[in-house]
Amino acid sequence: MKKIVIIGISIVVVVLIVLQLLRPKFAENSYLKGKLLLDSTRYAEAIVKIDKAIWLNKSPIYFNARGLANAGLKNDSIAINDYSKAIEINATVAEFYLNRGVSYRKLKKNENSLQDINKSIELDSTNAKAYYNRGLLKAAQMQFDEALLDYNKSIELDGSNIEAFYNRGESRSHLNDFMGAISDYDKMIEGSNATVEAYKKRGTFKLNIQDFIGAELDLVKASEMDKNDKEIFYNLGQVKFYLNKFDEAVDALNKAIRIDNGYSIAYGLRGGTFIKKGDFRAAIKDFNKAIELRGNYTKAFYGRGIAKALSQDYKGSIADFTTTIELDKTFAQAYYNRAVSKAIQGNHKEALPDYNFIIQKDPKYAEAYYNRGISKINLTDNKGGCEDLKKAYDLGYKQAEPMLKMYCGGNTIIK
Repeated sequence: MKKIVIIGISIVVVVLIVLQLLRPKFAENSYLKGKLLLDSTRYAEAIVKIDKAIWLNKSPIYFNARGLANAGLKNDSIAINDYSKAIEINATVAEFYLNRGVSYRKLKKNENSLQDINKSIELDSTNAKAYYNRGLLKAAQMQFDEALLDYNKSIELDGSNIEAFYNRGESRSHLNDFMGAISDYDKMIEGSNATVEAYKKRGTFKLNIQDFIGAELDLVKASEMDKNDKEIFYNLGQVKFYLNKFDEAVDALNKAIRIDNGYSIAYGLRGGTFIKKGDFRAAIKDFNKAIELRGNYTKAFYGRGIAKALSQDYKGSIADFTTTIELDKTFAQAYYNRAVSKAIQGNHKEALPDYNFIIQKDPKYAEAYYNRGISKINLTDNKGGCEDLKKAYDLGYKQAEPMLKMYCGGNTIIK
């Protein structure tokens, strides 16, 4: 009987030893199954398999993998715990710090993120993803110069990361390096990544450098790929406006407004386009809508003032230019056009302070000198008026010549 018990115990011990020896193998099998699920973005299923692997063997690689799965499920706080456990076991692996840094960045814990990503780069200075993610972090903190350096390094190490080109282009645009931004988006569009966003962004950058024909081509392409993006149609409207294709501009802006009937800037631009088309009533209607949507919309008040002045509603235009100035005391053209409207009404004395302001702001504004000269002559200040007319003429405003001849003995002062 005693012999049977001893044999039984021995068998159990042998089984336990075998199981202990096989634990790493079982753990690895479970991990590999979890890894396949992780790579297939089946994160919840991956966690089940990796949990089993961790139960059998607390490998830092398994904790890291579970962290990635949790991050994939947007459970970054839980992911950070897993990465931290991996680091506790092995603090020399750059990837663990990088992954934790990325999760910290997503949680907007920027100091923690930067500390981890810096550590990752310290451990492995050839990891393109680390520089890329530090670039994202710096860009989110509006440190575009520093972000650019990291994107450059990331692309130098791995030129296949299209997202690095995309984000470098974004940072360049914030630094007003639109040519550089365009070159980055060229890379995206030349490859297999000609997305609607790439065409939209490149078209917008071209608009900023006044390459209107290039911008038109890109934005038309973007509008064909996505017919529900109001910004594409708004920017296309801008391009058509600058190319003097006013009917096409109105068509593009109509589409933007159909997508979002509360799109105030689209009403504002369409109002400006109607002015170019000579349809002042339609322009005023659009500016009214823009102001209704955004009560402090300075450019809409200014545009409506222009439309009213062109409709010979000078009193209304003066009111709108005055509101424009109240909203933005540096809006020089509002002073100028208010002065013109006042002068047309015969209020030359009231017009003078506005002309003075614009001339002080821009001493080479020939037309302002000309109109101030006319107002001064109407106020019987012929000497001051003639001085202004002569100044306008000298600055290249040849329309001043007939007035100089009529009021100022122009034949003797024009040379």
